[in-house]
Amino acid sequence: MPFLADANVPFPSQPAHTSMTIGVIVPLLSGFYLGEITSSLRLIAQQKGVNLVLIRTGGFDDYQLPLAFDHLDGLLTILDSASPALLECAIERGIKVMSLGESYPTLEVETIRSDQQQGVEAVFDHLVRQGHHKIGFCGNLSVEDIQVRFKAYQSRFEHWQMPYQPHWFFSISESTLPGGRDAGRQFIARNSECTAIICATDYNAVGFIEQLKTVNIAVPAQLAVASIDNTLLGARFEPALTTINQQLDNLVERALDRLIERIKGAPYSSGDIVMPQQLIVRDSCGAPESKKCASANLSYVRQQLLDDLAHRPEEIHESFFNLAQHGFHSLLNLPSVYNTSLKWAFFALNYRDYDQDKLYVTQACAMGEEEQRCKDITQHAFLPSQYPPAELYNYHLPDAFLITLIPIPQESNGLCGVVAVVDDLYSDSSASGYSMFNNYLDMLSLFIERDALIESVKLREEKSQNMATKIRHLAYYDTLTGIPNRIMMKEQLDRHIQQRPRVPHAAMLMDLDRFKFVNDTYGHDVGDALLQHVSAALRRVIRRNDKLARLGGDEFLFFCDVSTNEAALMLANRILQEVETPFVFNGLELATQGSIGIAFYPHDGATADDLIKKADIAMYRAKRDSSVSAMLYDCSMDSDVQLQATLEQLLRQAIENEDLSVHFQPQYNPYTGKLYGVESLARWYSPALGHISPTTFIAVAEESGLIYKLGELMTRKSVREHVRWSAMYPDEILKLSINVSPGQLVRPHFADDYIAAILEEGGNPNHIIIEITETAAITDLEHCVAILNKFIDVGFEIALDDFGTGYSSLSLLKQLPLKYVKIDRSFIMDIDTDQSSKDIVRSIVMMCHSFGYCTLAEGVETPAQIELVKELGCNLIQGYVYSRPLPAEELERLLRSEYHRH
Repeated sequence: MPFLADANVPFPSQPAHTSMTIGVIVPLLSGFYLGEITSSLRLIAQQKGVNLVLIRTGGFDDYQLPLAFDHLDGLLTILDSASPALLECAIERGIKVMSLGESYPTLEVETIRSDQQQGVEAVFDHLVRQGHHKIGFCGNLSVEDIQVRFKAYQSRFEHWQMPYQPHWFFSISESTLPGGRDAGRQFIARNSECTAIICATDYNAVGFIEQLKTVNIAVPAQLAVASIDNTLLGARFEPALTTINQQLDNLVERALDRLIERIKGAPYSSGDIVMPQQLIVRDSCGAPESKKCASANLSYVRQQLLDDLAHRPEEIHESFFNLAQHGFHSLLNLPSVYNTSLKWAFFALNYRDYDQDKLYVTQACAMGEEEQRCKDITQHAFLPSQYPPAELYNYHLPDAFLITLIPIPQESNGLCGVVAVVDDLYSDSSASGYSMFNNYLDMLSLFIERDALIESVKLREEKSQNMATKIRHLAYYDTLTGIPNRIMMKEQLDRHIQQRPRVPHAAMLMDLDRFKFVNDTYGHDVGDALLQHVSAALRRVIRRNDKLARLGGDEFLFFCDVSTNEAALMLANRILQEVETPFVFNGLELATQGSIGIAFYPHDGATADDLIKKADIAMYRAKRDSSVSAMLYDCSMDSDVQLQATLEQLLRQAIENEDLSVHFQPQYNPYTGKLYGVESLARWYSPALGHISPTTFIAVAEESGLIYKLGELMTRKSVREHVRWSAMYPDEILKLSINVSPGQLVRPHFADDYIAAILEEGGNPNHIIIEITETAAITDLEHCVAILNKFIDVGFEIALDDFGTGYSSLSLLKQLPLKYVKIDRSFIMDIDTDQSSKDIVRSIVMMCHSFGYCTLAEGVETPAQIELVKELGCNLIQGYVYSRPLPAEELERLLRSEYHRH
């Protein structure tokens, strides 16, 4: 019979005690995973007749304290809670060591672990037998266990001889509910064809299902979901999760059995002990009732935890908090509150200033006895390995004991003190009461840490003062940059309005151009460093009577003592000039620029909110106007803002309804006169606003985050037409050029998703050209090259668009994996009248040809320009001289004419 599989099984009678003591080093005493382990340990130790010492290491980054080592025969470390140095120390003292979950290959530490691969294989096979062949996976691959689970998932496709698609994997950065929601958003954005998905954790699965509900995707009716962990949350979620149970109680029992064997003389074995996992079939996978498990399949301990959380979560949390805040002596209240047992408890301090190797007992408490106070702590000092003492005052260790040690950390990973809680191993505490007791001890450790820091009156006063200062600083100052935040600035604005209502001031709102792009491309650490750099620059430039604040993100607000438009613009330009100071971080150099909108009090707004809103409108106009970076608010701007909001709303609807169309502009070989390819171009006609310029709606898409959906829609429509034409003229090769924006290129998994979309439409990568701009390339050249190489690996060709208009360099041309370079129309339009333009085009062509690239001249309008471009050696031509961009049906007529003619 499995250990504690049925809560109704009577507990075995007390075995003869062996006087064997096993220590367990564990990060926390409670929680769905560790709480079940610690509670199971107590019950199993009762069955085996061994003493138990639990050592909670939460709060220590590198735990190395040999607490209670003088008592121990064996040591079990859970996950990575003990440092290798500490385990080596234990082995040198003759203590046998076992690890649950973590490997220590250089030490005589045997490892027991749950078979992650077998568990995934079981749930994968179950889904296949349910008829699923397109099975996805979501997880955080930075976690070692999840890496193992993912590899097992991938190999199962080969076992079943089923095809695997990379875009069925949804990469996330957390094993939590938010991580699952992120995977759900990816699933929805890709319009994934998966019929089932395996989530790396129950928490991921719950977050994933919650996200699907927002778009009415039903589980399991439309998608089967399975996960791993068999947590409390998964068991009570709706629908209840099909999951993999790691059988922690069996795992713990096997670990203790093996450790007892080692203590009794069994030789060390280097091979890991691997325990099987169990498939728990519930509602979320859509299995028939006959396949589902008859019960909740929770261990006795876990079921107790579930019952407590389900029936009285508020009561539990409130009582924990109310009791624990009273510190060490609140332990005396626990037996009556949680029906637990307690023999006695000590608290010992580590006085690092004069004897850091000793623990001095300073407090003691016991049930049913008068509290003993230590009058002379120097008479009761112990080495950590001796603590807790077997005998002190009138207190003795029971014949069979359960000791819980809670080391309290101090700054710099040092030791402040240790709480020791001693109980009779065979006390009549219920499993439920004991699990609640462990929850309480976890919270108590935090309060004792607080109390230890304010032990003396002086420290308590200093702490209080410092805390008040910190609270005020947190309330009124930005934590990243140290400058005032929105709350303080609004109070300052309100104060000025109340106290000096007739004195004009300028509210200036600034944000950084392309800051989101920096964050997405280089990471938030670079973005944070950039904000700190800009804040330092702003502190230097503002004057004594001016106010500065960070509103959030990359937005900064100034409230300046200026009264005229000229003075405001002069100050704004000084601010912008200071912001443009080069930013260097870890060898990376970036140029920073900003845009400022200015609104005057009281002319433009009589409240703080009005002023900020008007300054925001002016700033937005400044960002759109490339000729200026600072702009004064004008009431006429309100209509522009409304139009912009309308454009975004209509564009979103147009993308969802696929109302945008694709036009195609032909590209010719000027030497043969033959059609070479076409460039696809987005076009939008709105019934409400008429024809919208691509320059306008593409900018709206970039700013609103719609660019990815717009790009995917245009790509799919273009490829569909290209596939149709290729079928009509199978003997002809017509290249299709598709533009990719910077906003698309930096999106995670962009290349994989984009390639998958083209292949779904039946496109041939060998006949498709991906066009990028110089801006996209120079933002993160290394990232850009990696993405482009993914396209090249499956047959795509790469073109650099609008060459010469950005930050062109020989180095850029040399490093990018290009096939084509498109010379911008600004050099072509006056090539027949301006010698400098002609010389520039000649240089570009020679340079590109030296790298083996094909050149294409854009914007060729006249036969004279054709001859000049041919004379300079351009390989291809695109422009109105041949054709304007054509709707698909008109291009089809052109193809019929061209291919029949040739």
